[in-house]
This record gives sequence, structure tokens and C-alpha cells, in this order.
Amino acid sequence: MVIRMKVGVVVKRGSDSSYKVAEELLRYGSRVLGLDMAIEREVSDVLPWDSIFDITMDKVDLLVVVGGDGTLLRAVQRLRFLDTPLVGIRSGRRGFLLDVEPSEAPERLRDIVEGRYEIKEYMLLKIILNSGAECYALNDLLVASTRNTRSSIITLEVYVDDEPLYRFDGDGVIISTPLGSSAYTFSAGGPVVDSDMNAMVVTPLAPLQTNARPVVLAPNRVVKIVNAGDSEEALCIVDGETKRRLSPLEEIVVSRFEQGVRIVRFGRFNTIRRVRACEF
Repeated sequence: MVIRMKVGVVVKRGSDSSYKVAEELLRYGSRVLGLDMAIEREVSDVLPWDSIFDITMDKVDLLVVVGGDGTLLRAVQRLRFLDTPLVGIRSGRRGFLLDVEPSEAPERLRDIVEGRYEIKEYMLLKIILNSGAECYALNDLLVASTRNTRSSIITLEVYVDDEPLYRFDGDGVIISTPLGSSAYTFSAGGPVVDSDMNAMVVTPLAPLQTNARPVVLAPNRVVKIVNAGDSEEALCIVDGETKRRLSPLEEIVVSRFEQGVRIVRFGRFNTIRRVRACEF
């Protein structure tokens, strides 16, 4: 008995261009390559297909993400089995994490079937909230004011391995992975870190104190962020999704998660080349 590879397809909802790419890939994988192709349940109402899977429950051999960086980040947040390899197909204008163009998608799927690919594992941040709940970030954690105004300054304390790093007043702080350093961290003046490294990048946002500068830390460090203000709440935003509010004197702890995210690459994903070309 031959067991067919099961491929789950996740699509950016509301994107006609993503729907088109996904539909073509479903047909090609099933009819030409003989794969067991399945569409994510969340979009099965707009992309009817015989096989449906639930990303929060079902195991697949490969997860194909069609959309942009946000689509991939959301998929990682919902993915139950983190050892599942992911491949990203960029259907929009921007997608630093996704390096397959729509026109290449069928060819790249064949490459995977025939073994012409590599898998790179990227570190995840483990974030422990004050309630004890855990969540994970492939890109970054943002702690910022709940008020989107010019006067929305909050006071934060940052500790590394329980040693004070700095206390500052500002717009917030970002803790990012190397992969996520090309996103909000880069826009905030932080460094772009080679995605082949394991590290944590701490970047204060518009600090009033001059000693609060971006810092690159070893991956075994533990970072604690305390909302040190008397009355101002803060938001905890993980990979673009708001997780909870941080009350005054509450804290969150950030460290490296023992398991990473496995992304399929085809030998072209190069941080240095992308920085040079400003491809993000």
C-alpha cells in the first residue's frame, strides 16, 4: 500500500489572488503529482474541495501557506504540530518570510516531492504572561501603550536574567527573533540580524532616556518586561495579534522556546542579499 503525502493548504482569507493560486495548486498537486491535497476548513466555504483539514487539530506532512507574512504568522500561531514543514507562497507585494512566487508554486511543489529542497529551523520566542498562560512568536513581541496618541508614553523596566538592563519612558519595546528583526524592529531603528543565527533583539521604541538602546542577546537569556507605571496599561501584541493587557506592575517573561518552526527553502533565502535589495 502506497501512502500519499498529505498537503494542507492555508490561504489568506478575502484575497482573490491567493484563492486563485491555491486553487491551481490544489488541482496540480492532486491530479499531476498524486498528492492528498486538503484545504483549510476556515476557507472551505469559498474554496470548495473534497478534502478539508483543521490546522488546530489535524496532522499533515506539509503545510503550504498562500498569502503574505501575516498569513504565515497566523498559521504558526494556530498550528498544533510545530514539527510540520511549512512552505510559503507570496501572493501579495510584500512577503519577507515567503520566498516562492505564484508562478513557481507548481514547480516548487514538485521539487519537494522529488527531494530538491532544504528545511531551515527558525527559533520561536516563548512568552509567559502574568496569568501563567503561554504563547509563541516567530517574529516578535510588542509591549506598547493602549492609547494610540502622541501622549501615550509608558514606563517599562527590562531585565535580563533578573539583572536590570534599563528603565525608560517611551512608546514601548519590541523583543524579536532574528527572522523578525527585519519587520517592526527594523522600522524602529533596530538591527537586521542574520536569520541563520539564534538570538533575541531588544528594541525600545522612542525612549526618552539615552541609555535605552537596542541590544542583541544570546538565545539562552531570559528577558523580563515590567509595566512599571502607576496607572497606564500596556498591550502585549504577539506577531501582530493582541494577546492581553498588561496592568501596572504586571510582568511578562520572554525566552527561547525549545522547538522551532521548520520552513522549506530552495537555496535562495539569504538575509544579506535581501537587505542589499531592500526586499522587505
